[in-house]
Amino acid sequence: MRRSTIILALAALAAATAARAAPYPAEGVTARDVAAVLQAKGYQATLDKDGTGDPMVRSAVDGTKFQVVFYDCDKTHRCGALEFLVGFDLPDGMALARLNKWNRDQRFGHAYLDDENDPYIQLDLNTDNGFTSESLGGYVETWASLVPHFKRYIDGKDD
Repeated sequence: MRRSTIILALAALAAATAARAAPYPAEGVTARDVAAVLQAKGYQATLDKDGTGDPMVRSAVDGTKFQVVFYDCDKTHRCGALEFLVGFDLPDGMALARLNKWNRDQRFGHAYLDDENDPYIQLDLNTDNGFTSESLGGYVETWASLVPHFKRYIDGKDD
């Protein structure tokens, strides 16, 4: 009797874990998949399209609007890569040396300067071949911590 109870409990745990970490097809994720994970984490998510007609999700974290853009999409709108992206319009731009320090010191969230030396931060993900909703949720959490950290950094408050 005890043994069957343990086996049933382990089976239920395995089923719950599998349900929580829904695997995506090998072709990647859709904008709806990303929006669902963002919403499950408590963020807004609006489906949109970029200038070339590819899917895009608009959201916000820490009062900052950002975009999730998609790459390598097939005709079913499954995409093999995505990128969380936000830029900051600074009156005087940002020094390249300071931005390079960010890139050197940070493991996630690479930054670059646009033509006006305004800083952008991005988090790129390969979403094909074994990606799950749980993995995506982890990256959403990483992004949610990166954005306020980067904002403090570009304001000179977080070195």
